[in-house]
Amino acid sequence: MDITSYIIHLERAVDRKDNVEQLAKQLPGRVVVVDAVDGNELDDATINSIYRQRTHKPSYPFDLRRSEIACFMSYRKAWQALIDSEDDYCLIVEDDIVFEEQQFVIALKLALESASRNSYIRFPIKNREAVGTLLGSSGQVKHYSPDRIGLGMVMQIVGRDAAKRLLAASKVIDRPVDTLIQLNWITSVSPTVVFPNGVSEISHQLGGSTIGSKMAISEKIYRELLRPIYRFSLNIIRARAIKNEKTSQ
Repeated sequence: MDITSYIIHLERAVDRKDNVEQLAKQLPGRVVVVDAVDGNELDDATINSIYRQRTHKPSYPFDLRRSEIACFMSYRKAWQALIDSEDDYCLIVEDDIVFEEQQFVIALKLALESASRNSYIRFPIKNREAVGTLLGSSGQVKHYSPDRIGLGMVMQIVGRDAAKRLLAASKVIDRPVDTLIQLNWITSVSPTVVFPNGVSEISHQLGGSTIGSKMAISEKIYRELLRPIYRFSLNIIRARAIKNEKTSQ
């Protein structure tokens, strides 16, 4: 299959190396391992050059951890790798995924039928996005525009023009990468979804998340209180953006 697959992998995550090798055998086309940015090695100058709170509305209510900034920078590396290539689009995956091959092949084929330089096609691991507009189907597998964009970055097909817009929108960041993807009125990228897709993640079997860390109970409570407020604000701004788009058409 004529597509490049990028695996984002943190070098010191040695528990994931075997899975990376397995993915390299299973993923389509040419496989490239993208060396993930290590949050432990980020200095303050680098962080200050890219991270600025309250850049976009609604304001993201939590401070980003170094690991979250590093994760975002790793995706920027993958997007830039696509732009530096001659490919119209690519597949980007994280190093803690596995897939049921038969269903994955069907889902990937369906996605590639409409893939273009403007594509951003998500392969989420959970069914959290209702169908907005159906774009295609193959048996039980559907490709659709969701009613609202979900979280998660385990696997995507990304077009080179979409990658350019994402890089432009993330020269300065104020939230995790999957949360920025939800702000399509900022990125000018309209994600679609393929589900079910056979993809699942096994970080719990591979030493745990490379992003998450243990939180104090007080911080957990604080986050649980602020999350619904943020989601409410997000829904209001999303609805306003949709209304403005319809008005301008």
